[in-house]
Amino acid sequence: MRLNEIYEANKDNIKFFLIYIREAHPSDGWQTLQNLEAEIFYKAPKTSDERADIGNACQIGLDLKYPILLDNIDDEVERNYVAAPIRLFVINPDGTIAYAGKEGPHLFDPDGWEEAIKQQTT
Repeated sequence: MRLNEIYEANKDNIKFFLIYIREAHPSDGWQTLQNLEAEIFYKAPKTSDERADIGNACQIGLDLKYPILLDNIDDEVERNYVAAPIRLFVINPDGTIAYAGKEGPHLFDPDGWEEAIKQQTT
């Protein structure tokens, strides 16, 4: 997976985190044909423990190698960064956003993300 390649190539120079936000396609909400075909059925979590279980399943299912953090159950990260449905970010050491990728999955741009990472590490 391209994201793991970028992580492996840069993990000694920059911190990486997958931040699991709210479930994009919960079984008790808007389901997608892709999730139905892949038999991915998770209800929208109501507790931090439920969110952690689904986030871990996501990390394992997508075989993502970098550490995972969880948004709080009030979706603070998702609201502040407009991170849904899926986004790639590079955050400067001072907390400002150096790169905000476009909404995925259709506009997901690992190459643009990698370039922004390289700009931070040179």
